[in-house]
Amino acid sequence: MKIEIENSNLVRVINFLDSLSLKGMKSIHRTNLSRKLMEKLKTVGDNEKQLREELKDEPEKLKEELEKFFKERVVIDGGDSQTMLQSVKSVIKSLVAEDSEYEFKDNDAYALACLYDQFELDKEETA
Repeated sequence: MKIEIENSNLVRVINFLDSLSLKGMKSIHRTNLSRKLMEKLKTVGDNEKQLREELKDEPEKLKEELEKFFKERVVIDGGDSQTMLQSVKSVIKSLVAEDSEYEFKDNDAYALACLYDQFELDKEETA
């Protein structure tokens, strides 16, 4: 299992994960995923800064490159993170269950949709 998050959605997903009130191992797994995404975000920020610096005299080229850059995805690969990803997946699954009382708006709803897609929960229900 792996998840891929577009560069442009990293902050939303991190903030959403950090806002979840969880306990025990689910809390630890959520925090670990959030940390991994924050590490990726730092790299994304450094790369964006480099692009802006290199292309500062070419505004059209910069705009074009940034559009491509923000659509790129960071990957959190299962490997040693399988348990963490499965744990967070179960949290997301419970948040979107039909009997769930949770309501999400704006960036949280968007982040939840990103995670829902990445964990392929829509495919799971039809299988």
